[in-house]
Amino acid sequence: MNKAIVAGLGFAGGFLAYRRLSMKQDRSVVPLPPELKTLPVIKAEPWLQVDERSITLEGPAFDRKGNLFCSAKMDNAVLKITPDKNVTIFFWQEGFLPLGLAFHKNGRLYALCTSGRIITMDADGKNIEYLETICHGKTACPNDLVFDSRGNLYFTDFSGHVGNLVGGVYRYSEDFSKMDPVLEGLAGANGIGLNPAENQLWVAETGRSQLLNIRLEDDGVTIRKTAGISVAYRFTGGHCDSMAIDVDGNVYQAVNMQGRVVVFNKRGLPIANVLIPGRDEGKHLVSTNVAFKPGTDEAYITLSGRGGAWIYKFKGLTKGLPLFAEK
Repeated sequence: MNKAIVAGLGFAGGFLAYRRLSMKQDRSVVPLPPELKTLPVIKAEPWLQVDERSITLEGPAFDRKGNLFCSAKMDNAVLKITPDKNVTIFFWQEGFLPLGLAFHKNGRLYALCTSGRIITMDADGKNIEYLETICHGKTACPNDLVFDSRGNLYFTDFSGHVGNLVGGVYRYSEDFSKMDPVLEGLAGANGIGLNPAENQLWVAETGRSQLLNIRLEDDGVTIRKTAGISVAYRFTGGHCDSMAIDVDGNVYQAVNMQGRVVVFNKRGLPIANVLIPGRDEGKHLVSTNVAFKPGTDEAYITLSGRGGAWIYKFKGLTKGLPLFAEK
């Protein structure tokens, strides 16, 4: 057979396979952007229905005993989920409005409150202390956080929008005596993570729907003068929320109102989709955050929306990056 005909048939077969995938996605209420349609798919599976209501779950964080903690912002509560899936209210306070959660190496839980403060507490929910988030006379709207290996705390300020760039990224020193700005002038800074070498920050800027890569000098605060900030990816559909990072530096970025997670490699290139069953029909679209179970490749997603509040799980490409609480 003529080589040109064979080549043409091969092209036609590939085109038809792509077209079938495209037609399936186009029938979805939340179709994937064209550049993500042909990426490998990691399927997430249900792990636990936390509530029949559509309460917004956020801030998944594991303690050393394997308990999973999540925030329920509008309920002003932090929930504790034991390994045998028993759900209890760990902490409640009127006007709390918690989002991001993280454990310190000393066992204390740090909870970021969109009301403007960071609340810290012992592992039993007692001995409450507060950190203010004021810089240049402005109180931040804390959203997400990550500790580095020395105990410095990076957090995002969700303030602002595209017409009012007042959000940013800040760092508390390890003894919490000083709060420094890392990057200001952002529109709703949301998810945040550190690469394994701790010389780059990944930040999801919700207001401008983009994933930022911020390269840091050795002091952990100053941004490099050459190629210090880059836009790794711009999102279409939904908005970028919070994230987790694995030992290879891959970034697992939750896309809210889409029921999915995009996996980026350490250079910021998309390499896989994590899709929630039911998303095509409009279920579980409020996909907010991802956390790895310590020492494993098991990743857990906080989800809400039609169908209630859930935790789904999936197998990451490798193990999760050990956090400060695990070291």
